Amino acid sequence: MRTALRTALAIVALVGTATASVVTATATAAGAATTAASSTSSACVATKTIPSVFGGWKVKLVNSADNGASAKLLDEKGHLVSTVDQSRTVDSANGLRITGVLSARPVFGQRSEGGSTPWKSTAFPVLSADCTQSGRLARTLRLDSRTAAQIFKISASHYQARVYQSGKLVRFIDAHGRAGAALFGSRTLVLNPDGTTATWTGAKTAANPRLGRYKLANGATVKLVKRAGVYGAQLTTSHGTFSVEYAKGRPSVQQDDVTLVVLGADGTLSGYVYGKTQKPPVYLGA
Repeated sequence: MRTALRTALAIVALVGTATASVVTATATAAGAATTAASSTSSACVATKTIPSVFGGWKVKLVNSADNGASAKLLDEKGHLVSTVDQSRTVDSANGLRITGVLSARPVFGQRSEGGSTPWKSTAFPVLSADCTQSGRLARTLRLDSRTAAQIFKISASHYQARVYQSGKLVRFIDAHGRAGAALFGSRTLVLNPDGTTATWTGAKTAANPRLGRYKLANGATVKLVKRAGVYGAQLTTSHGTFSVEYAKGRPSVQQDDVTLVVLGADGTLSGYVYGKTQKPPVYLGA
């Protein structure tokens, strides 16, 4: 019987940004272990379709934690006519607008004529609490020349982050009692429930990789599986084999001592090993 082991890595200096990251894991009996931090949630996207003020046309409303609200005007054949979103919140020519595009309760407005014609307002579908930014701004983390993450504190064990790239919202992270993560471009960002972060670039697979076992830089392995269309990852280190964590809509996070593994909903597998030269996970076979 393996004695339960609890380890903590107090400070991790990772590629791109030096940040503090507390990493804790507990290993139990041989062949079984539990993750200290993981994050699986809904996709944080809500949609609904409403009639357009132009007869026979429709408007598709999308409320996304990662990208804010957007509305697409579709003609009677379903062809896209116009879009309003965080990049352009008003289309006067087609009578479209969004109020509070990045707020918790955005509102869509439409009208068939300009001038003094009143707007017809429709509320976007509301996202769940773990998909909605709240709390106070604790700090801003600069990731590179174009990218920054705003870190918000809700409570001592609940933090959130909004990632902006060239001024546009590109990712949202919720860490409530467990770690959350985001993968975008070549970068991975992990947010712990105490507000600390870990971030690195590279060291990940492409989307939709082959199922099977992958080796990390320190020899730890990750088994990539898929069940009912949802990717899952099972980490094995010298402390034991952890349970499978599924990335249902949102990335999942597994942490054990110096090893961090993030799995995206599209199967992207990203790993970081403190003190090692970083490289993408190596496929070992089924």
